[in-house]
Amino acid sequence: MAYVVTALLIDPGFFLWYKLIRKAKEPLHMGKYRFVIFPLLLFFLSQLSLWAAPTKIIWSVSSFGEDDYFHRPSDIEVDHQRSLIYIADSGNNRVLVFDFDGKLLRIVGREGHGPAEFSRPTGLYIFEDGRLAVADHHNRRIQVFDKSWEFVRLISAKTVGVADLIFLDDRIYTISIYGSSGYSPDIRSEKETQPLVNVLDQEGDVIQSISVDDFPESHPFLRAIKHRVCMTLSKQRKLFLPHFAMNVIHVFDLNGNKIGEFDRPLPYKPGAPELVHQSSDKDGIIRMQATMDMVTKDAKIGPDGHLYLLTFKESYMKRSKEKDVDSPPPPPMRVDVIDTQTHKLLRSIDIDAGARSFSVLDKNRLVYVYEDNEGELFLKCIQY
Repeated sequence: MAYVVTALLIDPGFFLWYKLIRKAKEPLHMGKYRFVIFPLLLFFLSQLSLWAAPTKIIWSVSSFGEDDYFHRPSDIEVDHQRSLIYIADSGNNRVLVFDFDGKLLRIVGREGHGPAEFSRPTGLYIFEDGRLAVADHHNRRIQVFDKSWEFVRLISAKTVGVADLIFLDDRIYTISIYGSSGYSPDIRSEKETQPLVNVLDQEGDVIQSISVDDFPESHPFLRAIKHRVCMTLSKQRKLFLPHFAMNVIHVFDLNGNKIGEFDRPLPYKPGAPELVHQSSDKDGIIRMQATMDMVTKDAKIGPDGHLYLLTFKESYMKRSKEKDVDSPPPPPMRVDVIDTQTHKLLRSIDIDAGARSFSVLDKNRLVYVYEDNEGELFLKCIQY
């Protein structure tokens, strides 16, 4: 009976098994009640995978080179074939290349507007052959480098911003808001929705837009927040689009057809974004401020094929309204692991508060950048 009571504390679903055992009013004989005991044991063991196992720090880096530091890192991608970690160091207008031991190998690019020069690079994509593509956000273009990090070509995004990207066949799937890109709401638009994903051809022209009508919003800033997603591609060639400020993950095929939608268990109910301030100065510059609950910061497909989501563990709106808190500490974070077929939450991995971006090295190692209570940024590798 002690095991059943413990099970009740873990999952309410065990209450059904408890009732079945008690209704028998007879001693439990394994042969007679194996139809109860065996499923109960299997279900109990399956729940163990959801428990947050202790993590082990493999290495941690806060400075490198000659007194060099991260500044507004926006994206982390991993070249698994060559064991390389790429970081879009957006605030420093460059891409950093580390090995799997945390050693800096190369700095790609510098600030500017020419080839191999960046203005706020926010997203990265690694080709199967080792080439690198960079979303050069403020320059409104994409830059491609070979596997030796030499510049190859530019693709100008003529009508849309590109903050993150996926190359697939002759198409480029892009999102306009990601990482450190900030928001660029379309003040002129009177539409109540906007694309989640823009698909470009190799010349940078938009040939398709992927959108939903689920979250109508007339205010341009709130509309941009509600339609902000991160983007990742599964091994089954499905686009997973988790929303930044809502507990919603959309699933699309590559033709832009919505084929699924799901959420995951959270310890809070996210509040809807709210506009708290809007003003314009004499030069006509409009300033807007909103408060929101942030849900999903980043998303990756791991080498195991699972969907990994960088998740906020608490309500930001609630934290920011707490008394005697002028500047809330970095938000607590976790990484949720989800089966891409069943959409079931497999486990959650607790990581450092203030995590900004992450990636998956292999089946039991994560790498991420986080900000500590003093505002210092660290690149950390953990085993879980």
